[in-house]
Amino acid sequence: MRRGFVWLLVFAPSISWVILSFYESTWWIENIVAFPALFLFAYWVLAAILLLIKRWSAGAVCILLSGVFFLLSPQAERVQVSHCVTPISIAQYNLYYENQDVNAFINYLISQPKDLVVLQEVAPEIGEKLKKLDDIYPYYYGGQEGIGYPSSQMILSRSPLTDMSVYLTPDEQAIIRGTWHPNRHLALTLVAAHPPSPRTKALWYRRNAIIRTIESLNKLYPSDEMLVVGDFNLSSVSLRFGQMFSSFQTLPVASWPNWAEQFPTPDFSMIAIDHLWLKSAASGRRICDRRSIAKPNGSDHKLVETTIGY
Repeated sequence: MRRGFVWLLVFAPSISWVILSFYESTWWIENIVAFPALFLFAYWVLAAILLLIKRWSAGAVCILLSGVFFLLSPQAERVQVSHCVTPISIAQYNLYYENQDVNAFINYLISQPKDLVVLQEVAPEIGEKLKKLDDIYPYYYGGQEGIGYPSSQMILSRSPLTDMSVYLTPDEQAIIRGTWHPNRHLALTLVAAHPPSPRTKALWYRRNAIIRTIESLNKLYPSDEMLVVGDFNLSSVSLRFGQMFSSFQTLPVASWPNWAEQFPTPDFSMIAIDHLWLKSAASGRRICDRRSIAKPNGSDHKLVETTIGY
């Protein structure tokens, strides 16, 4: 194998990733760039081959470059404030319509109650079970007569939810908007959404449209205290993510895909798509920490816990 060809192979994945990153206006390219693990695995395979044929220098460079993509991959836990004062807790979870372990999730809500729970892919029969937790979560949105489950979403809260409403986009995607009054904290404008997964060009356009709509609503109806939560089906390594809600705090963590129930999914093989953004211009609240947890299981997403405080 010629030396020039070997070094071309070594740098090809990195050069490809850099070039493709600037062409995210194409749906399938954005989906490829969204997964640093694809390039990480490519470098591991390439390093193994080069070391087997005794191309030591090239193999070592592949290992070093794989480290770059490992660093680009999200972590399961990120801590920004180690001692969070007056904390409030938020759980967000894409339940997955075919979840066979919903009871484990319900037990989690009972044993580890959070101040706010934001859910996606809530089947009506599951929503009826969640309503029965009203001794812990007396306030909820989703499942009421005439409202249903907007884009299969549901919100549970231990403190009041007021002025809740649904904004429907022209293609009938639902954005939930209202006010959440957490205990011992100023009220926040709450926005929840679940844009579709960009598996096709049409779905990619629909996802982008609902993101733009949320950004437009935030400009039309600005608030100093705002929380945007949901499964946005948008990788945190994409340029689009970096341009969203520029005045907000966020802390992405690995949450999808949860590859198998039999063993823990390595965090570096996942991407961050279950997001939370916080704007707190009046009170100075901060995102203290975020973590994705493997249990309860049953979904292709991990449950994400967030702590907000001072």
